[in-house]
Amino acid sequence: MALIDPTTGKPFPAWMLQRQPVGSANLTGSRSAITTMSMEWVDPASVGEMLRSASQGDSQAWQEFCELIEQKDLHYLGVLSTRKRTVSQLPITVDDAGSDPLQKRQGEFVRDWIAKGILQRSLFDMLDAIAKGFSVQALQWHAEAGNYWPEQMIWRPQRWFEISYQDGETISLRDDVTSGVTPDMAGAVPEMGVVSLEPRSAVIHRHPSWSGLTIDQGLTRAIAFNSLFKLFSNRDWGVFVQAFGIPIRVGKFGRDSTADDRATLWQAIVSSAGQLGIMIPESMALEFIEPKNGAGSNDVHERRCKWLDEQTSKAVLGQTGTTDARQGTHAAAAVHRQVQDDIERADAMLVGHTVNREIVRHMIDMSFGVPKNGKYPVVRIGRPDEAPLPDVISAVQNLGPQGFKVRADDLYGRLNLQPPEEGDVVVGMIAQPQTPQPASDQPAKVQPPKQLPSRDPIPTVHDPQAEDQAQQMQAATTLHARIGKLVSDHVRVDGPYVIDLMTQRLAREAQKPLEKMTGAVQREFEQATSEQDLRERLDTLSLSDEEFAQVMENYMTLAELAGEAMMLESMKGG
Repeated sequence: MALIDPTTGKPFPAWMLQRQPVGSANLTGSRSAITTMSMEWVDPASVGEMLRSASQGDSQAWQEFCELIEQKDLHYLGVLSTRKRTVSQLPITVDDAGSDPLQKRQGEFVRDWIAKGILQRSLFDMLDAIAKGFSVQALQWHAEAGNYWPEQMIWRPQRWFEISYQDGETISLRDDVTSGVTPDMAGAVPEMGVVSLEPRSAVIHRHPSWSGLTIDQGLTRAIAFNSLFKLFSNRDWGVFVQAFGIPIRVGKFGRDSTADDRATLWQAIVSSAGQLGIMIPESMALEFIEPKNGAGSNDVHERRCKWLDEQTSKAVLGQTGTTDARQGTHAAAAVHRQVQDDIERADAMLVGHTVNREIVRHMIDMSFGVPKNGKYPVVRIGRPDEAPLPDVISAVQNLGPQGFKVRADDLYGRLNLQPPEEGDVVVGMIAQPQTPQPASDQPAKVQPPKQLPSRDPIPTVHDPQAEDQAQQMQAATTLHARIGKLVSDHVRVDGPYVIDLMTQRLAREAQKPLEKMTGAVQREFEQATSEQDLRERLDTLSLSDEEFAQVMENYMTLAELAGEAMMLESMKGG
């Protein structure tokens, strides 16, 4: 029983049921598997003629040249493959058309097909449209009631197809027929030598590099002459190396030499130098002029080839930072990487649109019927917009103690790790909360003596040595130093601790009341508007006599301790 197409109510076409992909090669027709084009006869004039013919509806020679230039220009091949392979390795996800159970089944059906790897493998060939404007992949369908999906996506050379010169968009298959194809436009005439492609028989991906018709697209149009000139420069470079890069042997013979002598000399030159040998009479002068900084300098060809390669990188990748490494360009390389990411997202968006239109829609229509609401699952190609991993780790580390919470599964996914299971040997632990430490006074530290190196002071009118002695004398006679000296001489156990306790206690008891009184007087000074006003304010200011007496008593105690320290020091010295 024939399978019925649910979209038309008629049996499926024979090519789909017989599993015969369209557009295969033929031996004697216009779809030959081999090409005879060679770089030997390619020159700027012939390339220009191929471009004009392609714009007029005969692009076979131009498409052959596009294949040839990718094989001959290694830099173009490298940057173009980089752009294609970058997108072909991106993750592929599927968004359901909705929350309805049928829509979820349709989304799962598409996900199962993507999991087979058929689409991932074909993305590289689909992106061949970057260089040539379009790409065609024949589809071989898995035909089973309620289960239709592409088993194979077979790349077809662009030279087997033709773009209509009338509308610039219609792509037809070359064939040796007389009927021809008429584009869908007013006043169009049949175009001979081509046949139209059956619906669902192929995936046609258009990849514009600039705004325009498909007939004028393809990056090879932009870099064709650039690559051609580089190949010419490379050829000239080879000639230059042959002429000036290999030493030349010069053999000279005298007037009295015989024919046998000259034959022996020539044999010696040929044996040691190959073709780079010369034999001249001894009386003859032969001068070799070495090229200097002009058109014949030894690096002019290299610089020209590098410059042409940079232009190709700009056309294909939008920048040169990811192809030519240079010192001191880290910041520029980061900007260039952003440019490459922008191109990657744009390429992925165009390919995803083609997959949804040319494949997913037909899979759903044939397997489930045309959706009533017109909504289909959406295939998305590309990395999600995520924060850089170092930023995520920094946010969790710094904001986690503040209450910021993140799902552990999300972090495992970003790190490409799996959560440990029971019985696994794990690395890492949860940080334990630390006990809050109460405020406390740290004991004084006695620093060991330090030896300072000798130095040359800056010339000045002052006496640095006298100033240093004065500072040392002042430090030795300060109240705090005297008390410390007294206690350190007479306390042998926990000396630094006792020093710290006495000085801090006396300082606190003496300083706080004094600051309270001086602070009140200072505020009255600041608020007074005149001398009379200040006098009245001070008269009405009530200061505690007891606090003043306590301050004086503390300072007298400190003075007595300082005096005792000086006396004991003098007695010890006597």
